[in-house]
Amino acid sequence: MNDFLNPKSMVTPGMAGALVMFLSNAVCFQFPEIAPRWAALLLSFALGGFVIAAAKLRYLQAAGYWLINSLIIFAVAAGSAGVAAKTTGAVSTGATALANFFIPSAVAQPATANMTKAQLQAQLEAANALVAAQKQQLLDAQQKATDATAQAKAAQAQHQALLAQQALEAQKAKQAAAQNANRFFKVW
Repeated sequence: MNDFLNPKSMVTPGMAGALVMFLSNAVCFQFPEIAPRWAALLLSFALGGFVIAAAKLRYLQAAGYWLINSLIIFAVAAGSAGVAAKTTGAVSTGATALANFFIPSAVAQPATANMTKAQLQAQLEAANALVAAQKQQLLDAQQKATDATAQAKAAQAQHQALLAQQALEAQKAKQAAAQNANRFFKVW
C-alpha cells in the first residue's frame, strides 16, 4: 500500500492520462470519423500494456494489473477532457455574453415569420405601387426626352433655314450693290 500512496506513483496515472488525452485529441482532430472515447480507451490499454510489459509479471497477475491500470489511465484522461470541455464552454459562454453586451447585434428588420399574411400583402402592394410609380416616372422622362429631341431637330431646321435665307439675302444684296454701282459709275 505504501508503494501506491506515494507521490511518485500518483504522478504516473496523471501523466499517462494526460498523454492519452493529448494523443486521442490529436488523432480525433485529424480523423473526425474516429470517436474520441474509443481512441482514448484504445490508447489507454496500449499505454497500460507498455507499463505491464516492463514489469515482467505472471500472465494472470499481469492481465489484472493491465486492466486496472488501463482503466485508471482512461478515467484520468476522460475526466480531464470532460473538465476541460466544461471549463472551455463556461468561459466561451461568459465571453460571448460579455461581447454581446458591449457589441450588440444589428437587426435590419423583423423576421417575416412573425408577420401576418395581411402585413405581407400590404408590403407587397406598397412595393408594387412604388414600382408602378417608378415605371410612370420613367415613361414621363422618356416622353420628355422624345419631345426635347423633336424640338431640337425643329430648332436646328429653323436655324438652317435662317442661315440659308441670310445667305440668299446677302447674295441679293451683293447683286443689288453691283447693279447700283454699275448705274452710278459707268464704264467708259
